Amino acid sequence: MKSMKKVLALVLTALLALSLFGCSNAGTETPSGSGAAAGGSKTLTIGLNSEIAAMDPAFAYDNNTNAVVDQITEGLLAFDQKNQLTPCLAESWKQTDDLTYVYTIRQGVKFSDGTEMTPDDVVFSMNRVKDSTTGSYLNWMYGNVASIEKTGDWDVTVKLSQPDALWQYVPATTAGHVMSKAFCEAKGSEVGKPGTGLLGTGPYVYSDWTQGSEIVLKRNENYWNAESVNADAADTLDYKIITEGTTLVSAMQSGQVDLTMGITVDQLPTIESDKNLSVLTSDSFGVDYIAFNCSKSPMNDMNVRKAIYYAMDKDKIVNTICNKTVDPATSAIFGPAVCTFNEDEWAAYLKNLPDYKYNMDTAKEYLAKSSVPGGFDCSIICNQSAVQNSIALMLQAALKELNINLSINKVTEDERVSIFNGGNNRDYDMIFCLWFSDFPDPAGNLNSLYPSTAGGEGGSNAAVYANADVDQLLSQELASSDPDERTAIMQKILDKVTDEVPYMIMDYPKVLMITDQRVKDASFAAMYQYSLLFKEFAVKD
Repeated sequence: MKSMKKVLALVLTALLALSLFGCSNAGTETPSGSGAAAGGSKTLTIGLNSEIAAMDPAFAYDNNTNAVVDQITEGLLAFDQKNQLTPCLAESWKQTDDLTYVYTIRQGVKFSDGTEMTPDDVVFSMNRVKDSTTGSYLNWMYGNVASIEKTGDWDVTVKLSQPDALWQYVPATTAGHVMSKAFCEAKGSEVGKPGTGLLGTGPYVYSDWTQGSEIVLKRNENYWNAESVNADAADTLDYKIITEGTTLVSAMQSGQVDLTMGITVDQLPTIESDKNLSVLTSDSFGVDYIAFNCSKSPMNDMNVRKAIYYAMDKDKIVNTICNKTVDPATSAIFGPAVCTFNEDEWAAYLKNLPDYKYNMDTAKEYLAKSSVPGGFDCSIICNQSAVQNSIALMLQAALKELNINLSINKVTEDERVSIFNGGNNRDYDMIFCLWFSDFPDPAGNLNSLYPSTAGGEGGSNAAVYANADVDQLLSQELASSDPDERTAIMQKILDKVTDEVPYMIMDYPKVLMITDQRVKDASFAAMYQYSLLFKEFAVKD
């Protein structure tokens, strides 16, 4: 995956698996608050902990931005609550050969200004993301696309330059969202900016944006899929940007915020003690892990890596440090949630992977077999969050028993992101990482974190891991459209990488949603960054 893929994963790292959406509940006496506004309409105020990147699907690649853009524009396809592909602006689609996908566009869909959506809008929107001059954060998803063309009155055909098993999911992401061609051509460089906003087919429309403060969306009266809207859905979404964590918690407690996904682990006890608030959870496609720099001594010694792995008490991370906001991990770079096909086969396979459960005696045995049996000095890079620091301190104490002196280098999250992306020429021993697959598919992790070509600057292979056999298998897997064949190849890859352990897998983070009593029918899934739609939520007063 390209470097912009990291924007989502690394923003989420800072929040320990959660970036934020939020819906807020202010008093009924002010139009900017939640509850019943003038005329009896319902407002859901949404608390974001940072500004959005742009009001534009081409730049909707973090959970704050997606929380807004996903309500305004839609894709040819969508992800349902089981993370499966379903029709949306395309009423049907088919893969006619390894390189060709044909989408039949839904007729009768209108943009929120009342104009008809056509295949020309679809072709324009997808080519806009594909065009490198746009600077889209999702441009990498089009890396294997040769052409996008209208091939019938209501058909759009995508031709690939080479087979790509992950392309099937792209039209359900913001990379496949459709905008009005006429609007974009009329507004030019102002598209997605305050004062101009965005024109799409979704259930809400752009109303106002005061940067650093507030974003307001209103109900789309021309919405083509009105039957999918909850009878008690909000008429207005009022996003408040609340960058300070304790302020966001206070807003939840005071009733100014109805829903958020921006609460960090250390704030959960406060939330859980409030009887008016609920904590909802879902599996995610994320993984928390530590990368060993396999290009640097002594981390290039597999026995050293295994010694450190066995010295890591993963149960303590899950049950104590992370306050059970994560699920226990196997040695795989992904959890079972991402295995959305051949589920039984994957479950059996993952269950039998090598177990690197905490065992100090085994850790000592591996170190004794290594090139540095007497121990050594090394360092680990982490951000300044309480969770990463607690884990680093725990590992530091454990490694003392192996005569390994671990220094902890605390950096800002921006610095950690830069280092993760190779910004310091990979001059580190170990580094904390978090990855979220963009797709409901194990290849979303495997083909991002293990290719040797991803070990350089901008790459996501923070371990600088290189294995020619793995590279070949990764290419074979992406070229296949057969789920059984792909499963078999990916399991061969896992056999190799879980033995060579370039990454120390800690846990699989959960997705958390905090709601107050006004929010009903709240539902979300692992693909929530593309499928969390407030039209489905009820707002009760």
